[in-house]
Amino acid sequence: MEFLNKLGKKASETYQVTKEKAVNLSEELKLRGKISEYKEEIVKNYKDIGEIVYNEIKNNNDVSKEAVTSKCEEIDKANDEISKLEVQLLALKKVKKCINCGAELDIDAEFCSKCGNKQPVVEKVEVKEEPSDTKEAEVVEVNNVEENKEENKQAEDEGKDN
Repeated sequence: MEFLNKLGKKASETYQVTKEKAVNLSEELKLRGKISEYKEEIVKNYKDIGEIVYNEIKNNNDVSKEAVTSKCEEIDKANDEISKLEVQLLALKKVKKCINCGAELDIDAEFCSKCGNKQPVVEKVEVKEEPSDTKEAEVVEVNNVEENKEENKQAEDEGKDN
């Protein structure tokens, strides 16, 4: 019996680790998706700026600063959001970037393994987790599945006859 208890405990621990990895992977994919959306927005704004400049030059007009300022501001906002999301992504992965070469390092690394530069100490950043609608279920015991199917079928047939 003790063996089964140990086996059950180990299975539960394995489940928790797997669940945590799945949640982290899901969150990482969400963050990467948001980053991708902001990058697409930036590309669109660059294209819009190019069209504005092209059309003004084609019509022999001077390009006014006002014509492109709002697009530049949108690009700046998108870059700011990307920076915030990248910080969240690093915290989720429990890594940091080298201040010199940008290589990903273990969060506690004092020196970069790529360039050897000394790294500042990173303060703990909390990643806000959104509530999940996922329900956990536990299978307790399954016995005589075929017998149960037969009993259910017979009960259904009897209900139809009445």
